[in-house]
Amino acid sequence: MTNERLKELSKIYGLKGTDFHIQKYGAKTVPFMLKSGIDKIQAVENIEIDFDPITTLCVPGENVAFKVNAKWKDKPVYRTIGEANKGNCKVNYLACMAEKRGRGRAVLNLTGFSNEGVFSADDKWEADELETSK
Repeated sequence: MTNERLKELSKIYGLKGTDFHIQKYGAKTVPFMLKSGIDKIQAVENIEIDFDPITTLCVPGENVAFKVNAKWKDKPVYRTIGEANKGNCKVNYLACMAEKRGRGRAVLNLTGFSNEGVFSADDKWEADELETSK
């Protein structure tokens, strides 16, 4: 990783190279954080996360979506969505993947990793999809 702020954040949370997956897209190198790194950050910062199913988007065996509410320190609640469906997920446990995606987005956004271009490894399908759609 060449970004100085990203190196600083990684040091704060005790992240190692094994907590990241680096993917090249043409000339661009994109860091994806693995679950191990997200777990470390959430534990260090004691980020509280709640998940509520979006029932209108949950279709058994087809699609799962959660409203994700993350609370960290005195900051306002961060809200995002965790979603997985048969078209963007290669595993059959859609609810677990939706939870991991939402949690990853929340933790990375709250702690500044998203500002440094880091994505959750569980969101890697989005980057892959964007690359192949060019």
